[in-house]
Parts: sequence; C-alpha cells; structure tokens
Amino acid sequence: MFVLRLLSVGIATLATASPALACEVAGSGRCVPMAGGGEVHVDASVRLRSMYYDPTRFGVQGGEDGYGLLRALASISAEHGGWQGLAQMGVHAERGRTGGPGGTDQGALDLQQAYLRWQGARTVWQVGRQDVNYGSSRLVSVRDGPNIRLAFDGVRGRWQAARWQLDLLALRPVDNRPGAFDDRSDDGQYLLGGYAIFRGRGSGNGLDLYLLGYGRHDARFANAHGDERRTTVGARWFARRPRWDANVELVGQRGTLGTVQGAQPIRAWTLASDTGVRWSERRWQPRLGVKLDIASGDADPQDGRLQTFNALYPKAAYFSEASLLAPANLIDIQPTLTVTPRPGLTTELGWQLAWKHRRADAIYTTPAPLAALPGSTDTPRRIGQQYKWETTWQASQHWQWRAQLAWFQAGPGLRAAGGRDTLFASMVGAWQW
Repeated sequence: MFVLRLLSVGIATLATASPALACEVAGSGRCVPMAGGGEVHVDASVRLRSMYYDPTRFGVQGGEDGYGLLRALASISAEHGGWQGLAQMGVHAERGRTGGPGGTDQGALDLQQAYLRWQGARTVWQVGRQDVNYGSSRLVSVRDGPNIRLAFDGVRGRWQAARWQLDLLALRPVDNRPGAFDDRSDDGQYLLGGYAIFRGRGSGNGLDLYLLGYGRHDARFANAHGDERRTTVGARWFARRPRWDANVELVGQRGTLGTVQGAQPIRAWTLASDTGVRWSERRWQPRLGVKLDIASGDADPQDGRLQTFNALYPKAAYFSEASLLAPANLIDIQPTLTVTPRPGLTTELGWQLAWKHRRADAIYTTPAPLAALPGSTDTPRRIGQQYKWETTWQASQHWQWRAQLAWFQAGPGLRAAGGRDTLFASMVGAWQW
C-alpha cells in the first residue's frame, strides 16, 4: 500500500499546483506550458468497485462471492511540435475475493501506458504500450470492466483525410502480473491488420471496414485445443438521427487450429446489432432499443472443422455489467429501455433471452480468452434469460457513480450442466481529475 499512498500524494500535489501556470485545454487534468513552446499535461483517476455474485460461473465450479476492487491511475504527457510522449502509472488492488485475486484484479505499481507519438499533416505514428479501442468494442477494447484495463505493446500508424481514417497495427496484448514493473508482452498472442473508418455527412454516421490477423498459442475450445490462427474480416455500419440510431456489425473468420491430430480449418461468423428509437423532446428522453446477436458455434465436433466464433479482445460487459456470457455459440435478443430523469442521471432496463447457436458446442463465459463452461456441451440450446438494471449518475465534474443489478434465470442448457440462477450486484465510484 506504500506505492498507493505515494501515488495519492503525487496526485494531490499536482491538483493543488498553481492555477496561474495552467494553459487552456479541454477535458480533465492540468496543463502546464513549457519554456520554448510545448506543454505538459497531467491527470489522474481513482475507481472503487464492489462486486457480488451468487454464485460465480453459474455455480459450476463457483459459489457465492463478494469482493472490492481499487484502480488508481496517474499520467503525464509532454507535447512539442508534432511529438508527444505519455507515461501512465497504475496501481490495482483487490480485497475479499474467494481464492484470492484473479488475473486482472491486482497489480503493484506498473506502466499502464507508455508511448511516443508523432503527428504530421495526415499521418500519425504511435509506438509503445497503449490502450486500443475500435468501433463498438465488440472485437478490440480497453476492457474497462475488469480492474486492470487491457493494453497492447506495439506500433500503430494512421493516415487520415477529411472523411477517411486508416489505421495499421502490429500489437501484442500485455500480460498483467502481480509484482511491480513486471508486466510484459504476451508472446503467445498477436494482433495485426488494418481498420478503416469512413465518416458520413453529419455527426455519428459512418462505416467501419477492417481486416485483422490474430494468433494465440494453446487456444482451448469445448471440443478442441491447439495453436489458433484467425483472419477476421468485418464491416460495421452506424448512424444516429434525431429520432433513431443503429449500429450493425457483420464479421467473418477463417483460419486454422493446429491440434495434435492436424490442422483444423476455422470457419466462424457473427452478426450483431443495436438499434433504437428516441423521444428526445419527451420527459425523461426515453430510448427504446433492441440488441440482436448471433455468434456461430461448432455444429459437429467430429467433422474436423471449428466453427466457434472468437471475439478476440471484446469488452467484458458485452451483454451486461455482470459479464456472465461471452459472444460465442450464442443467439440472444435483448430489448432495452433507457431514460434520463435529470441531466447527468441515466437508467437502463434490459431483458435478455439467450440460446446456444449449436447444441453440440458449449456455453462460453468471460473473461477473454474464451472459457467453455464444463459440462455444457450437448445440453439443450436454451441458456436462460437475464434481467438487468444499470444506473449512471454524473454527480459532479470529477465524480461518477454507477449501480448495477442483474438476475440470470438459468434455462435447461445451463441446468443440465449443473448451473443455477445467478444474482449480480455492483456499485462503482469513479473520480477523474
């Protein structure tokens, strides 16, 4: 806890620095001009989260559990001309989890981000450890739900024009370890490819097109394991109008899984959508939406092919903050109602119905990489239904509070594997400076 106290003292010192030195910038933190041009920007954040599951993993190899998480981040960046350097330090702590902290729960003082960036008239290059997030976070995200956010080591290049943006990337995810300054690139995984964004006329409209190469050593699925190599091709169309919004994504995957019996071809796909209508002029500004998802599963474990979709590095809260199901071998429909009773206060109610896409495949759970629920292959297709309530309150410029509650009613597919109904509750307090 000494490093946490040290980080807190540093944050407090920066926060009380002379405002006369601050330069005009938007957003959080403080900006200090440098002699000879350029500027230094500092910011910090702290998140406290309490979580409760009854039981974890639907009761299959898990029981009732409640615990607390702490995340503290502080960053400093310097800019001069077209150059920028950033270093972000992080401390992560866990208290009370049965069996001790998980792999993304706890870590002593370490570098969360550290990169060098150069920006020209149309091109940008960024090298080092960095957060990466694209589109709706269905395939590549910062994984904000778990205590330690996902970062990548590598290089990204960007070309941008008035309405086009093209990113090229060569990255490895960071392997988070519990000690101080011991996080390393995961040599067993890689992410390569390109991501293009076309912005339509008006704000919030456009098209994403991407081609991603992914590799993982010793990947494990319900009916096979081996070295995984996938090529992912996808398109995402999104639009926002005064009365409606839409977000639709279609993805196909090909590749091989190198098993002891030989290389199995991979053929997988997903279709995901989130559409809704809004009444902005009405009281509480209601939005009625529906989410539809299909992620392919393996139809026949004996045919020498793997058809289970892999969402690569998705946000953990893919369907709800409970993060119970992963987007693999899944069909789900989720109507939602979102209201804003007052500025800064938003509440969402949702009801999810979930089935397995293929009976022969398993039910998959978070966190990434995919984890098949033991005993869930060849069980009935109906997984169950989930009811959720999530509220966010922006209490001030610096404080945000979130409350989350979910109840998952196990269906025949879960019960046949030994699963049972699950209650989830969470409270989050986040401070940003």
